[in-house]
Amino acid sequence: MRFVVKGGRLRTLMGLGNLAMGMALCATVHAQDQASTTKSKADADGRTADEVMPVILVRGKRTLNMDIRRNRDDIQPYVVFDAEQIAKSGAQTIEGFLQANLPMNAQQTTNPQLGPQVSPEGRIDLRGLGSDQTLILVDGRRLPSISTGDSFRQANLNGISISQIERIEILPATASGIYGGGATGGVINIILKRDYSGFDVEASYGNAFNGGVGQNRLGISGGFSLEEGKTRVLFSASHANSNLLLSTQRNFARRGAQQQLRNDPTDPSVMLGGANICSTEDGTTCSTQSLQLKSGASLGSAFTSIPAKYTGAASDGGAALTDKAGQLQFDRAGVPIWSAPETNTFTVNARREFSPGIEAYVDFARDHSRDVLSSPSQILQYVPASASVNPFQQDVLSYLTLPSEQTQRQSLTNTRVYAGAIARLPHQWSAVVDYGWLRSTSSSTNSTVLGAASPAADETLQAAVFRDLLASPLSNAESLLSLFKQSGDMGNTLKTLSLRLSGPVVDLPGGKLTATALLERRDETSDDSVNTSDTGGASTFRWTPEARRKVDSQYLELRAPVISARNDVPFANLLELMVSVRHDGYRTEYSGSSIEVDSASGPFPPQTATVNSFGSTSNTLGLRYAPTRDITLRASRGTGFLPPDLGQIRSSAPTLFPSFLISLLDLRDPKLGNALIPGPLTVLAGGSSSLRPEKSKSTSMGVILTPRIMPGLRVSVDYTDIRKTDEVSKLPLNFFIDSEDAFPGRIVRGPGSGGLPGPITQIDSTLFNVASSRLKAFDLQAEYTLTNDALGQLRLHAAATHTKELSRSTTPGVPAVDRAGFSDGPLKWRGNIGVDWSSDAWSAGWNAQYYGSYRTCQSTLSDFSCKQWEMWQGAGKVSSQLYHDAYVSYDFFAAGGILRGTDITFAVNNLFNNQGPTISSAIAYSVGATSYLDPRLRRYTLSVRKHF
Repeated sequence: MRFVVKGGRLRTLMGLGNLAMGMALCATVHAQDQASTTKSKADADGRTADEVMPVILVRGKRTLNMDIRRNRDDIQPYVVFDAEQIAKSGAQTIEGFLQANLPMNAQQTTNPQLGPQVSPEGRIDLRGLGSDQTLILVDGRRLPSISTGDSFRQANLNGISISQIERIEILPATASGIYGGGATGGVINIILKRDYSGFDVEASYGNAFNGGVGQNRLGISGGFSLEEGKTRVLFSASHANSNLLLSTQRNFARRGAQQQLRNDPTDPSVMLGGANICSTEDGTTCSTQSLQLKSGASLGSAFTSIPAKYTGAASDGGAALTDKAGQLQFDRAGVPIWSAPETNTFTVNARREFSPGIEAYVDFARDHSRDVLSSPSQILQYVPASASVNPFQQDVLSYLTLPSEQTQRQSLTNTRVYAGAIARLPHQWSAVVDYGWLRSTSSSTNSTVLGAASPAADETLQAAVFRDLLASPLSNAESLLSLFKQSGDMGNTLKTLSLRLSGPVVDLPGGKLTATALLERRDETSDDSVNTSDTGGASTFRWTPEARRKVDSQYLELRAPVISARNDVPFANLLELMVSVRHDGYRTEYSGSSIEVDSASGPFPPQTATVNSFGSTSNTLGLRYAPTRDITLRASRGTGFLPPDLGQIRSSAPTLFPSFLISLLDLRDPKLGNALIPGPLTVLAGGSSSLRPEKSKSTSMGVILTPRIMPGLRVSVDYTDIRKTDEVSKLPLNFFIDSEDAFPGRIVRGPGSGGLPGPITQIDSTLFNVASSRLKAFDLQAEYTLTNDALGQLRLHAAATHTKELSRSTTPGVPAVDRAGFSDGPLKWRGNIGVDWSSDAWSAGWNAQYYGSYRTCQSTLSDFSCKQWEMWQGAGKVSSQLYHDAYVSYDFFAAGGILRGTDITFAVNNLFNNQGPTISSAIAYSVGATSYLDPRLRRYTLSVRKHF
């Protein structure tokens, strides 16, 4: 990998590099004390040595965290979770933990609730701006993206074992001034344990209280020293797997269908889950007309269901169906509603000290996850009254559930290799050179039912509507169905090379001005791949050529303790400033995706790559001011950007619209008396190589209260305002026609005559930077710790987020749409409250998660559609939800024999078995439960950890 930078980027890189080196020289003149002096000043300021430089550069630390250690009292409003909080939560995955415990996370549904997907990208969504705007780091480093062919998506974290995590640091605000592009919504840094001593074994088993969805995890970790401590080797490994949860094991689908039946029985989703039949007039929805047999008997209801072991109407003319009039079945189709992958992880780290000033390290990590599930085939089958198998005078509908199973598979493998060297420089400066090679590969197979495979198959399926398929299954049922099958392999490789410098620059009244500088090159490449799809037996091969993104970054962060408590300044107990500036130069080469080829082996036609290049400089400014020890004020302002995605930078081939399509779309020319545009009309669509990055500005202001009259109490309230501009948007053709003068060049006309403009011959509707968003949110964190020699320690804690606004305007001049409080946006209110107690070997705790009410419909629906959704639900809002978790733990630290060094924790999630609000089947379809509910309901986890 070569560093190649030109022009302005080279000058910027050299400028920041010279600035960092100048600071080091300045430190040579001004710094007179060694690490002990730094520590004493840090202690006097209430800061630790870990806070003044990247943690990997702190002497005695075994971590590989490249970032400065952030904390909740920082200038920016970080949220921090430690290993103990994570371990005792009962969560099985990082995604599951953050979904339940981080109020700023607008994520509604976790990957286990969705099952194997075509693409296994992560779904963590800070502030509701989208998962692509939440940056994920591990030990301060980026992970390889998940490639989808036309985009680089968020990395999947579920392969990292919960037991490997030391802490998680979250900044829910724009952070590109520190971390670079893609952090407009915030950043999550997961710091892994690197300081094992001895040998640890951890085992856990969890299940729902009514069984059927067991999970188990086994992990080992350890460390040892060689060469009298000069060399340390650390290792860890884990294995986890779980059972599958089916819809028949819960009553969600039954509740959703019954609620739908009460509010609007015409939606066919009410028949999901069993062998049910309804009358229909249009062939797509149920009617309210009562079913009537051809013999003349009326059922008095538009619905009926198939009796057990019924073989069809030929035997009795459908008489047995009258006994089931008005009765529906709901529990005969076992659709997966929760699944977790089988996961294996392994890490090993070696670190050697060659001299007091030189260390080197090598780190290897690999995780592999695999998820396989099978679903019954479900198809909405129409049977006309004229069909001989239909005993009714009306046309009917039925959701056929065929035991023939569709299998979906997904596997994901992540490999990370780092090698580097740490140098202790004069005057307390340190440097680290780090090289990383990271690779993510995924493979998936899935299928979807399209309908009957042929007219003959349709007749067979019509007859199957009137028989019990569990008792008399169809032979070779899959041959009767037209299936869309898709399979493919994707991969991404990320190579990084960085130089990071950190150290004190000059003495200030409150301590030392510290600097951290970074030079980095990232090179990310997606694999050249072919995906195969099969529709009704006809195979199609779609090729995605290699895509490449190169990023050159330069970053500098300064932290200045201007005043500290030791200065004894009236009304100024603390004043700390920080500034960071970062420049990122992007170059993306993309040749398209889903290009149809003859076979998996080609031939592959030559492609000309679309190139998108830009440079973006972001910054963060902040201060922390404490007039007294009881109150601290903090404020920060940062800028950020989101680079254009792959699919957004490549345009499609021009399309010719004939006159009939122009008439169908009603495309009229306002400058020619609103006459229809003559055909043919050339339309340019798709992406554009001239797209600029989306921009954001974030402002955070907050107060931290630590009153001395109540020792142990801490309360913080922070306000965050994120404004996004230049968002990429696709607008309808009529917008460009009506706004011709505002967007020169988008409309091309032919020659005019008689003083009138010529006819429109071309419309350029390619993507462009025009949309904008606005987020306003308040965050609360509170903690109160009481310590009593006899009773132990009691910690009360709470966290909450109020999203006041998340609005987006896609078209200039059109009012913005606010998504906050709608089913497709972040909740208005979301929070956690709990208490932890510990005394000697015992500890216990309780935690509750609150999810506020939200509008039933989605923010982008029309008034008509919104009213329809509210009619289905029977309410304009889905009610608020509260779920309780508890744990108890015992540490045998004082025990003798085999129990010594053993820690046992028992946790219960959803303690009161709250089943959440019912969601009507037309909205939630086959699930019937709110997405904020873990469908496993009340469940337990028993964990045992043994240290040797």
